[in-house]
Amino acid sequence: MKPFIGTAIVGNGRMLAALGSNGELHRLFWPQIDMFQHIHLTWPAVLSPVFGERAVRVDDEGNWVYSQEYVKDTNILKTVAKAKRSELLVTTLDFVVPDRDIMVRCFEISNKSANQIPVVFLYYTSLHINESHFNNATCYDSDGDTLFHYKHDTWWGVAGNLVPGDFQCGWCGECSFTGNLNGNGISMAPDGCQAWNLGVIKPGQSRTLAVYLAAGGTRQEAAENIFYARNRGWDSLVKETAGFWENYLKQGYSLKGASRDIKLLFQRSLMVCKLLMNRNTGGIIAAPEFDQAYTCCGGYGYCWPRDAAFIAHAMLKAGFPDYARKFYRWAADNQNPGGGWPQRQYTNGQLAPGWGDQIDETGTVLWGMCEFYKETWDCQFIEEMWPTVVKAADFLMLSLDEETELPRISWDLWEERIGEHAYSSAAVYAGLKSAGQIAKALGEAELAIRWLETSMSLKEKILDYFWDPGLARFIRSGWISVNCEEFERRKLAGEMVREVLGPKGYITYLAFGDNTADTSLLGLTVPFGVIMADDERMQKTVRYLADTLANPNTGGIGRYSGDQYIGGNPWVLATLWLGMFEGAAGNWDKAAGCLDWALEHSTPLGFLPEQVDRHTGQTAWVVPLAWSHAMYIWLVNMMSEAKKL
Repeated sequence: MKPFIGTAIVGNGRMLAALGSNGELHRLFWPQIDMFQHIHLTWPAVLSPVFGERAVRVDDEGNWVYSQEYVKDTNILKTVAKAKRSELLVTTLDFVVPDRDIMVRCFEISNKSANQIPVVFLYYTSLHINESHFNNATCYDSDGDTLFHYKHDTWWGVAGNLVPGDFQCGWCGECSFTGNLNGNGISMAPDGCQAWNLGVIKPGQSRTLAVYLAAGGTRQEAAENIFYARNRGWDSLVKETAGFWENYLKQGYSLKGASRDIKLLFQRSLMVCKLLMNRNTGGIIAAPEFDQAYTCCGGYGYCWPRDAAFIAHAMLKAGFPDYARKFYRWAADNQNPGGGWPQRQYTNGQLAPGWGDQIDETGTVLWGMCEFYKETWDCQFIEEMWPTVVKAADFLMLSLDEETELPRISWDLWEERIGEHAYSSAAVYAGLKSAGQIAKALGEAELAIRWLETSMSLKEKILDYFWDPGLARFIRSGWISVNCEEFERRKLAGEMVREVLGPKGYITYLAFGDNTADTSLLGLTVPFGVIMADDERMQKTVRYLADTLANPNTGGIGRYSGDQYIGGNPWVLATLWLGMFEGAAGNWDKAAGCLDWALEHSTPLGFLPEQVDRHTGQTAWVVPLAWSHAMYIWLVNMMSEAKKL
């Protein structure tokens, strides 16, 4: 079973690979970063007398000790495996070529002993193309010395920079560990193996073998990518890829006064956001998919327009306006006919599996478009976006309930409750205000007045409706959907309840009031600006949130009281969100504390997870999470602009 929590990623915006701390390649997505995942199993192995008669997999943790890092300022992963029972060292460089659908795996086998060591290197591949174990096949091209995996219009070529001595298509079994490959050139099976005799490696010397995994829509396309890789040479591809990432990082704003650790995580965050954007379309996924069967969650390899707008805004503030512009063009191209955006989509714009509507998605995208304009003063951009803005603003206007004057009932930020939520209402307020500001900038006075006046009325309603004078703080929800049993219990207790008749006579049962402590209430100030950070009401609310949701064991704060998802752990993005509020309130020491906590709980390779274990402080779920990295970028930029780093 593949691990849920990965260690490293490499990619180029079309191809995305996820690897473990032992260098094992667990997942490889293509032709989009969110579809499809093709790897069933793949591994390198060393056959040498120092290990006995059987080859030893390089990713076998029983035989090797590992260290891992990224080559400085790049997305080139370096994994060093030191044999426990011999003096062999295998150093692997994993990366994806920037402008080609090629993953490169360079294996340098070094002899650190005083004796000569003969080595045969094997590379085994088993592909379930397009995430299916059906109808996969393999064939070997002896002229091009390439093992092909194929199904329908998907071809993968696996080849080395050196000519292999042996190969086998089909199930290899024991042969793949003894090197006795049978030369079968075609098979209706997903497996294949190749072997390279590297000869005798003298003491202090090394041999390098590069393995190319090249994709194509046809056999010819995959073969052409193999030819390109061989022709360029693995060493030139390393330099080309390193240069790409170094130049990319130079485009961003410099962080004057920031510590080395802050800068390194900032740069890694910029690269994570780049890797998780579809370079062809501009859609941004939440994280590399790790649970496509939905065994523990609903999946993360999708584009939530809300998350993506936050990520785009963070990248805009970091000096990457083209990144943000590309996402908003994606949003404009993939808007629903009715004007809103669905809960989540694939990065090609198609509707992804979901479980309901979230009104905050649409409000957040409008807010982000306006923030882009304020940052760049790009009039051509808002003129281009204007039809999208009109449809989205009309959608939000129609979403307002005639009775409550708040946005209609929908799923909350965390996608766990249906109701009238303070956060969702704040997002709609910000969306309508942003649409009004864009209309004003374009001289659309009538629409500007309409949307701005509605947003101001909604603001007043939010501050009144969600403020509980008895508790002296804001509550997260007004009317919420409950099941029939809960409805009857609350009704008997004398609480406010009501029934809403829906299509076909279906009844929605509602109860009023949910005062659970929830970090989504931070959204009233950051980023949506319904209320200022220094307002006494917001100060009381946030002090309650910070005290109630703080984790006494590891620090950081959780999403909300009683959270059960993956055990109810502290969330990185929630803690950074609190830091952003503290910064907005001028409490820079507290903001710095939240930033330091995120730094301390990043992974050894510089990734930010969604959650950290509430007992140990170790990574608990989803890594890297783009939203966590976006909040880090955002808070660092806030502190940099205020000269507080």
